[in-house]
Amino acid sequence: SFYPSTVTVEASRGAGGEHLVIDRNSGKITVVNTANSAGAFAAAPQRTMSAHGIMGMINLLRGPYLVLITGREVAGTIGSSTVYKVTETRVVKVAADSRVVSGTDAFDESTYLRLMHKALSVDSFFFSYDFDLTSSLERQQQKRSDTPVCLASSAMYKTANDEFFFNKYLSEPLIEAVADSSNAGVFVLPVIHGFFDCKHVIIKGTSFNYVLVTRRGRKRQGTRYFSRGADEDGNVSNFAETEQIVDFAASNAASINRELEGLQMSYVQLRGSIPIVWAQVINMRYVPTLKVDIDASRDRFNKHMNRIISTYNEVVAVNLVNKVKYEKPMGDGFAQLSQEFNNPHYHYTHFDFHKECSKMRWDRISILMDELAEYNTRFGYFKVKRNKKDHNVGGEALHLQTGVIRSNCMDCLDRTNVVQSELARVILTRQLRESGVFSSTDVIGNFPEMQSMMNNLWADNADAVSCAYSGTGALKTDFTRTGKRTKLGALQDGRNSVERYFRGNFFDGDRQDATDLLLGKFKPKSGMHPFADNLSLESKALVGTVYISIFMLIYAFFFPRGGHWFCTSNFLFVTSWVLVLALVFWTVKDKHTGELLNWPRLSAYQFRPVVLRANSAISLPLVDRLFSSAATKASLRNDDIKKAWPTDKKKA
Repeated sequence: SFYPSTVTVEASRGAGGEHLVIDRNSGKITVVNTANSAGAFAAAPQRTMSAHGIMGMINLLRGPYLVLITGREVAGTIGSSTVYKVTETRVVKVAADSRVVSGTDAFDESTYLRLMHKALSVDSFFFSYDFDLTSSLERQQQKRSDTPVCLASSAMYKTANDEFFFNKYLSEPLIEAVADSSNAGVFVLPVIHGFFDCKHVIIKGTSFNYVLVTRRGRKRQGTRYFSRGADEDGNVSNFAETEQIVDFAASNAASINRELEGLQMSYVQLRGSIPIVWAQVINMRYVPTLKVDIDASRDRFNKHMNRIISTYNEVVAVNLVNKVKYEKPMGDGFAQLSQEFNNPHYHYTHFDFHKECSKMRWDRISILMDELAEYNTRFGYFKVKRNKKDHNVGGEALHLQTGVIRSNCMDCLDRTNVVQSELARVILTRQLRESGVFSSTDVIGNFPEMQSMMNNLWADNADAVSCAYSGTGALKTDFTRTGKRTKLGALQDGRNSVERYFRGNFFDGDRQDATDLLLGKFKPKSGMHPFADNLSLESKALVGTVYISIFMLIYAFFFPRGGHWFCTSNFLFVTSWVLVLALVFWTVKDKHTGELLNWPRLSAYQFRPVVLRANSAISLPLVDRLFSSAATKASLRNDDIKKAWPTDKKKA
């Protein structure tokens, strides 16, 4: 509810009469019990709105804004808990109407809001009111032994996994405000970013829920070309935990075998960028410039692997990059640091995916599965028997997953998705055999409906993670969906690859800015003006030429010269403007990538090319003299002009 000087947030249940009160001038948040402060809410509010939850609050130039979840849909269940998908959000101004910004600050504010809407417009946010989606089943079981049930249920955010609590930055003002409240968990809602889906499966008279959830890390996220490798703290780009759950504790699960009642089985895998210092710098070529710094990587590599080992006990790093040509330095660097990393709980293997599975020989993935079979058998999976009365609380852990397989390729998308889905298939077969649902000879392929469901679920997961990182669906999903590589799938991959090229060069800078703003990597301040137009004259001319050329080509399409498209005059007209576009493309690629490609603006990107000024792209001194500043004009000597434009005739 919005009042002249405050905004109040009231929970529909579970708050015990407590409200959040946000001062519209200072932005300060306090917890007020309306039973003791009835007079404060006696006046009618200026306006009210309903929401399904609060993602948090962010301070922009004009003051604080609430980020509200205004749309949701049921995505599935885990045990007796419902999981929701965020379908709509609103960024609502809290600051008083008297707080205004003007000039460049007003432009910056509108840009920040546009970036916030861009970051929130994806359909990959999920939450639950009574289940900690940020944590795997095994982690939750371990936390329950250390945390009283009453605390865990009333303040879920206090035990949430910090890595996957995606709206942690947005929630910090709320967390600080409700720290002393007995109903703190009502106002702070952990949200994950990634994927969640739940399918009901019936096999041989036994039914259960098959759940797949991917949690993307928040500590080093971004877009494909602007977020690579490891940072100083060992956090890696595109880090994600994927958990496969076989849930006999769901309310719709049924079996004649009473031993299966309340049973939950979970298998966890990891993905993440190669944990070294590296980058792919966009340059308008199809293949970006690769930069690798092994000497600066050792400390980051060690921090990353030590953290994984401390969390998951043992790790197998599966490197899927090519062993030759462009990707070779990545593979060599990873192998070198793995060899130097002396830890008995760390193992490394390199499987050249493209070489081994070339010419559509995708059955050769079995070579890698055979190599990893020993670790899969030893690591096992998490298995718990839940209480009969409440399938979300307590229960006996029958065995733990004692290690994790960490897969990566260059992007940690396409090749990684294929390998992870195959590993999940192997473990699911084992789980169903050991639980008695399958016989000792049954495989998932014997049950076409289940196989199709699993294939499509993993392909949907691949697309969700890929869209978040690269902006397009995943490649190679035809194999994930059908179990074989097809020519139609290869054509679709070609389309996605072209789209990734254009997104990476011309659109992903904005997406990186949106992510940095949402996760608190950049905090707006008045007077910073990161979106100021600093294009040189030549760059503006090139951009204008592109617009004119496109207009002319569209004009030629709808109003062809000579009356039809294939008339000679129309063909020459179109060819001329296509050549102009090609010349502009070449000029930008040669000298203007630092200005005209879509680079991040909010956070410094160390590999951005140096921007050339003083009209250096056009080597015509007369043009320089015409458009440059007085200081530049004075520096141009007459003999330079004569060299460019000789007027003296040479005698024979």
